[in-house]
Amino acid sequence: MLVSVIVPIYNTQQYLSVCLESILGQTYKKIEVILVDDGSTDGSLEICRNYAKKDSRIVIIEGCHKGVVPARRLGVETSKGEYCIFVDSDDWIAEDLLETILPFTDDRTVDIVNYNMKSVNGVDFKEWRYTLPEGVYEGEQLVLVYKKMMFDFEKSCPGIIQSLCTKLIKREILWSSIQTVDSRITMGEDAAVVYSALLIANKVIITNSYLYFYRLNPESLCHSKKDMQIFDRVFIFQKYMKSVFEKYRDYGLSDQLQAYLIHLIDKGIADFFSLKLQNFYHIPFELSELRGNIVLYGAGEVGRSYYRQLMQNENVKIVAWVDKKLKNKKICNCRIESPDIISNISFDKVLIAHINQYSAMRIRKQICEISLIADENIIWEEPKVNWWERQIEI
Repeated sequence: MLVSVIVPIYNTQQYLSVCLESILGQTYKKIEVILVDDGSTDGSLEICRNYAKKDSRIVIIEGCHKGVVPARRLGVETSKGEYCIFVDSDDWIAEDLLETILPFTDDRTVDIVNYNMKSVNGVDFKEWRYTLPEGVYEGEQLVLVYKKMMFDFEKSCPGIIQSLCTKLIKREILWSSIQTVDSRITMGEDAAVVYSALLIANKVIITNSYLYFYRLNPESLCHSKKDMQIFDRVFIFQKYMKSVFEKYRDYGLSDQLQAYLIHLIDKGIADFFSLKLQNFYHIPFELSELRGNIVLYGAGEVGRSYYRQLMQNENVKIVAWVDKKLKNKKICNCRIESPDIISNISFDKVLIAHINQYSAMRIRKQICEISLIADENIIWEEPKVNWWERQIEI
């Protein structure tokens, strides 16, 4: 079975070779690699040509700069594979990506296979997960996807990762979804195709395998400088998605869209009004259970939410607010201390303000190593968050 790998390219010569090597080095060999150069002005096109000389599976499409939506559409239109995947030209994929996911197509009966990705920033990475469980969704089970795909209100994030690059999609489904997308969309362009495709798919698979690696590139569009048209761009996306969803009134898609838009306009609010919208994390304990001298460990978004709540509790005194990375910073008019201070102060409990259990357990182990505090006095549970509650940080 032939698989089309579509790579839109625009001025990414610094990363392009890593991307292409990861594609051409796939353990599954029956692929065509469609490189759509969107009018690059650096050396990207020359790199493509050099690779094409060495590998006959490469097809190069040259054009003027029109944007990612037309570039992707041109790639799909040119493709000959039964299934397609996308790879952005500054990212890379696991060498066994196709070998891993193609068996999930179940003799070509599956329309979309979803897999996980990691975003990479130097040596740091973040795992992106689907909130929907791993498995097969067809028939009535697809309703579970529709009700959470664009925004899972329980988890305060999309239920289906919006990236097109984490999907193997049957070509006919992909073409039906991408051919009508408004070419003016420059924010939410992945979501415009992904959620349209899910609504017309008959069988969908979710696997938790991490197979795609997204490079946090500061020069990419989503990390670009202030754009006065950001709200117009979001409006174009909203208008298009409303036209897609108007035929599906039973799945809360309009509400999901409104919640999704909040994440798109965050950058505009920060750029032009110096305001930052953040989730508000509720302390997962009864506040009446928290008494005495408390050390608050963590000064990120979770820690800041906890701090504001603890300051309203008359039975609690915060004797130290600690964070290894943010030590000596002043947050909420409070100076953040190094965790080393724990061994030199008197307190009753340490409250760990972190959303990730693995990180919280690592912090607990570190605290035990630097102090004599009993393990039961170091407390953590997963923070509670309601999507509609937001806090502003200036």
